[in-house]
Amino acid sequence: MFDKNTYEKMHGSDSTCRLPGAEGDRMMTGWRGSMASSISSSDVEGQPIETHVDVPNHHSRKESMKSYKLRKKLKRRKQMQRLVRKDGWCNVTHTHIKYRGFWFIADMFTTLVDLRWRYNLLTFTLVYVLGWFIFGLIWYIIASVHGDLGYSERYPNGTWEPCVYKVETFTGAFLFSLETQTTIGYGFRSVTEQCPIAIFIVVIQSVVSSLVDAVMIGCIFAKIARPKKRAATLKFSRNAVIALRDEKLCFMFRVGDIRDSHLFEAHLRAYMVKPRVTAEKEIIPLFQYNLDLNYDTGEDRIFLVWPLIVSHTIDEESPLYTLSAKELDTADFEIVVILEGIVEQTGLTTQARTSYLPSEIQWGHRFCSSVIAIHSENDNQYDINYSKFELTYSVPETPKCCAQKLDEQKEKDEDEEVTSEPAMNLLKKLVRQVLLEERVKAFNETNDSHQMKGHAKVYPRLTNGNVRSASHGNIKELEKGRDLLPKIKWGSISSNDIAQLTSGESISFDEHLEKPSPKPRKTSKESQI
Repeated sequence: MFDKNTYEKMHGSDSTCRLPGAEGDRMMTGWRGSMASSISSSDVEGQPIETHVDVPNHHSRKESMKSYKLRKKLKRRKQMQRLVRKDGWCNVTHTHIKYRGFWFIADMFTTLVDLRWRYNLLTFTLVYVLGWFIFGLIWYIIASVHGDLGYSERYPNGTWEPCVYKVETFTGAFLFSLETQTTIGYGFRSVTEQCPIAIFIVVIQSVVSSLVDAVMIGCIFAKIARPKKRAATLKFSRNAVIALRDEKLCFMFRVGDIRDSHLFEAHLRAYMVKPRVTAEKEIIPLFQYNLDLNYDTGEDRIFLVWPLIVSHTIDEESPLYTLSAKELDTADFEIVVILEGIVEQTGLTTQARTSYLPSEIQWGHRFCSSVIAIHSENDNQYDINYSKFELTYSVPETPKCCAQKLDEQKEKDEDEEVTSEPAMNLLKKLVRQVLLEERVKAFNETNDSHQMKGHAKVYPRLTNGNVRSASHGNIKELEKGRDLLPKIKWGSISSNDIAQLTSGESISFDEHLEKPSPKPRKTSKESQI
């Protein structure tokens, strides 16, 4: 009977091989019950069965765990294999693929284009030689069946008319096949009207030779014109840097094009590749995190005429947000950069790749900006000095902490600045001014209504300019609004309120006023007393 011990022996005791919680226990119990009932029914019928069951294990982690531990071990030894080499070649090998040869043959054109030049030229030669040999064998069989082998010696007077003139041996048949397929036409060997089958074979060989020429020459042309070689003239900096730019930590690298012909629609992408362990303990050996190169503002689409410094702002959505200078030395990731563009000459899309390991990222450095220069006033061209393409310089004031802590420190400093004494004094002054203006407005509205109703006591209208020239009664009336000032909770007023006040907008002070504590209600006994 199949039980838990048997299951663990077959598939390991890893907890991730089960569904979590009671649901997994119910499924396991039901599965065991169905197995027991099936086994007992077979025993009743007298048909012993073998209790070997293949349980599908969709969460087996043996290989991933082995790869994960090996990656950690290599990282400690600083021997980590990079995923993408500096020349853009992906360090990946595909293994254990069923019917791999069949799928490659099905896509013959791509297979021939992807072959190395030595194998491509060897295939090119073998296809032609094999075609000449096969059709030469066919011509030799036709001559043999018709009795044309050695006919010149048997009929020296020339009374015998063969299917093909001068084809009496296999060598002659091979040469005739070569002349027919390559359309050389020396005029020495030719087909006669004696054999209709020979005319049919000539037509077939001509069609086959045209197809072979189209495929093979097309493969050679496609291999020569491949835009992959255009990527060899696109340069990436060997090292990347992390430094402050506009008060934000940025990951930066440099890219350039050494050709005078430029790429159309050039754009960049960047990914961080690193292992990831999910909340359910699932191991993803190579997970891709996107590095935003300011896609929303269009800065990832570049005009690559001179070397450019491409930056990735390390914000809360960046995978580098929690990385500090100290953690960079022991980090386990690889940043892959991809540049794509359309080749001007062919209109085909090319792609250049490179990658940066943590050891190739310089914290607190910037790229030298003296790559582009003008030598004299009469110089009409900019000089691009690629000897300084890789040059960087140190920036000692770069913070060593991660971008997360840097943002937290900035928020803390801003809060302290808002609650500082000069800011509070400015806020109180602005609040007094706003309250005074509100009282002036209310006073004028009341005064106008009294005037319309014909009251005898009407005060002159007030403005901010003539408040001081008003009578003592008016000023006393206006200063009633200042009674609110001691009740305002100054710490609850944010920087947004200050910005609204300074821009002339009004704010509501209801939520900032200290509410009086409610008076205790008297009980019935107290009221009687």
